Formats: sequence, structure tokens, C-alpha cells
Amino acid sequence: MITAIYDCRSKQEYIYRTNKIREISGASKLLSNVYGILINQTSLKINNTWKDDTKNGKAFRKEDLIGSEFDGTVIYEGGGNLYVLFKDKKTYVKANMEFSRKLIDKTYSVSVITACVETTDNFNTDRKNLYVQKEKSKKLDMHAVFCNVLPFTQIDRSSYMPLSFAVKRGGIQEKITTESKLKRKAYNDYFPENNELSSDNLDSLTEEKGKDSILAVIYIDGNDMGNKIKKCTEGKDDYAECVKALRNFSLHTNEYFVEKPIAAIEKCLKAKNEKDAEIIAENPDKAHKYRLIVGGGDEITIICRGSDAKDVVCAYFDELKKTPDLSQGTPNTSCAGIALFHSHDPFADVYEIAESCCEMGKKRSHKPNDNGNYIDFHYCHSGITNELDIIRAEQEADHTFRPYSLNEFEEFMYIGKVLGNIGRANVKSLGDSIVKGESYYRFDVQRIRSRNYKRFAELINNYAENEEKFKRIIYDVSVVYDLWFGGENDA
Repeated sequence: MITAIYDCRSKQEYIYRTNKIREISGASKLLSNVYGILINQTSLKINNTWKDDTKNGKAFRKEDLIGSEFDGTVIYEGGGNLYVLFKDKKTYVKANMEFSRKLIDKTYSVSVITACVETTDNFNTDRKNLYVQKEKSKKLDMHAVFCNVLPFTQIDRSSYMPLSFAVKRGGIQEKITTESKLKRKAYNDYFPENNELSSDNLDSLTEEKGKDSILAVIYIDGNDMGNKIKKCTEGKDDYAECVKALRNFSLHTNEYFVEKPIAAIEKCLKAKNEKDAEIIAENPDKAHKYRLIVGGGDEITIICRGSDAKDVVCAYFDELKKTPDLSQGTPNTSCAGIALFHSHDPFADVYEIAESCCEMGKKRSHKPNDNGNYIDFHYCHSGITNELDIIRAEQEADHTFRPYSLNEFEEFMYIGKVLGNIGRANVKSLGDSIVKGESYYRFDVQRIRSRNYKRFAELINNYAENEEKFKRIIYDVSVVYDLWFGGENDA
């Protein structure tokens, strides 16, 4: 028997090679179902009952494949990888030949890496050897790139692929690539037009176009999942034991990191809509909505109104904290990146900012004895002209406290609420004074204290021994004050 592994190459590039939300969502759905092409759309019979078997407590036995009607059986799918047990090498090669052809027909340019080893009685040894072989395949495999070779061929400016189809939308004809056509088809198949959250017009998510058109891309990714999945098979070598542990891990990952948090986010927004029911009745555009772009495994990418982003992220982490540990003794944790942007900004560029914010948090979570939840955000004020680490280093490093741990973020929100009572002009003035210098800041603090804002005075006293942290948090509050704290009256 042969144990094989499959892994998609350059998934993020495939998804975000376009700024069109329909195509991004369609690409995400294609990738989430890409292994289904191998399992269900080739001439081979591959058993794919692992999820039901796990839920029903049925043990995995590799010997069951021998003499069965199946050519292979799915061991499990997780972490972006698919593990399959094939009867022999010949069957494995045939599966790959058909799978490669189908990938072109169904996705056009998704590239899948595969590797295999002879099956032994030691699963961990087989898995270790599989990863070695997979890395060899990545380095030696020729990555085909579709391109035009003729000077008169029209090409897409983002992907440089040939424009091969003409489509009509809204009475306007446009030319698109084969890849775009397949992504749009996937979008239409999986996201019905009558779903209010499926519109690719970002203006429909804003509160009021032209007045409050700030949206947020929120990218959330689980922490240290590779090490956690390794821990679940420590001390085990038998196929049945290891597969059972990995299947349970994979099955619950999506439940804990995507399904339950998304339900909590919907509950949060529903509560907002109930609170604003009278306003929404007069103007339905005021309804709080969100748009799921990517949701699978331990990763979520969503779009929502900029003013809702803070509450959406908090709803996510409140739910995540309730979930049982996937790896015993290690809590389930994630990092969230929030990019605040105008609805007309290029989505792919904004997504990169959100992802970079998430990575900023992960750098802190990777420190020894940490592995905590972190949140970072960035307000794209006047377009995206550089990468986040450069923007942060050149413009904000001396002033910001970002990224925040979850406890620090709660502290940030409390300070923001208190500052909500001193007025927008005073908060913005404080933020500006921090940038100008120490003397400006001290003058502004005394000026505001003279207005007899008691809770503000208490804050100043409470942070007397940690003034630098307080100043950095004030700066961050001033950046997002209009979106997250304007109108607060908690002082």
C-alpha cells in the first residue's frame, strides 16, 4: 500500500490575484473543495467517510482497504493537506494523472504538490518521510505558469493571463481570463444572489456611501497549529491511534476556529440590529452586516463595517476562549489583523495589510511561554503606498502600542470609552501632541484636566508610573476614535 499527501501551492496568490470580491470568494471556495475533485471526479473509487467515521467512533484500519471495492481511502484532511491510502503505486499514479487534468478544467491554474511513501506499521515515521518527500517535490517540481506568447494577445493586467472570454454584466461587456471565469462560476454556484451577504458591491456594506464608507477587512489565523497537531500524536505510532487523533483534531479545528466564532459574530451583529431596529426600519442600509470571504480550518477573512470591527473581533475571541483545547494543556489561540479602508480601495492590497497586522501579532505570540491571542489594526487613511512593516517603522513605531494582547486590547477599549467623554477635538489634539513632543503632550493634558473631566484625571493618576504605555494607547485611540469610540459617554 501507498500513503500519499497532497498540498496546494501558492493558495493565497491564487485567491488574491484579483480585486474582484466575487472572484476572491469563488477562488476560496474552489480551493476548499479542490481535493473533492480527486475524491469524487476521477474514475477511481476513493472512500471519503472519515468525518462520519470519526463522529460515530469507527476506528481506522488500513487493512480494511485490502480486498475492498475501493482504490483508496482518505486518512484525513487538515492543515491544507490531504492524506490518502492507495492500494498500490500504479493506482496512485493513475489518480494523479486524472487529478492533474481535472485541475485545469475546474480551476485552470491551481497547482497541487504530491508525494508518497510505502506504507509501514508506523504512522509517524511514514508522515515524517512524507514531509521530506513533499519538500523535495516542491523544490524539484516544475511550476507551470500560463502565459501569452504572442505580441497581439490581450492580457489581464493583474495576472498576465490571456483574456479568453467575453461576458456581459450590467449591460457592459468585458473580457476575462479562463481563471476568472471559473472563479465566478464557483461564486455563483455557492453564493446565491438573494443572500444579502453575498453582494460583491462593498458599498452595500457601508453605513452611508459618501459619508461613512469605511469598511474593515479582518484576517484571523490560528496560532502554532503545526506544533499542536504534532503533539496530538506524541507517544503514538500505530496507524489506528494516530489517525484517530488527527481526525479528531482536524474535525474540531474548523468547528472551534470557524463555525462557532462565525455564529458568535452573527449573534453580535444581530444584537446590534435589534438595538437599532427603529433606525433600520426607516433606512435598511443602516443594518449591520458582514461578508465572509474565507472560512476554513483555522482561518477566517471577513469584511464588515469599520465601526463594527472592534465588536466583531471581540465576539470571535469570546467564543474561541470557550472552546476545549485541541492540544491538551495548550489553549486555542489566534491572531487577528484589522485593515480599515474606504470601500473603493483595492481589496487585494487591503487584505495584505490585514494579513501583515495578523503577522505582527504572531511575532509576539511566538515569544517563549506566550502563544496568546493578539490583535493589531491599521487605518488606511490615504491609499496604500507601502508594506505595513515599512509604514509602521517610519510613521508609527515611536507612538503606537500595537499589536495588543487580548487583555491589553480590553484595556485599550476601556481607555477609549473614557476618552469618549472628553470630546473628539480633545482626543485628536492629544494624539497630535504625542507626535509633536513631550511639552505639547503635557500642556494638552493640563488643558483638558482643567475642564474637570474626573475619569480622565483618574486615568492620568492610574498610569503615572506607566506613562509611556498610556501615551501609546491614547495615540492608538485617536487613530480610530471616530470609528470605535465617537459618541461614547463612559466618563
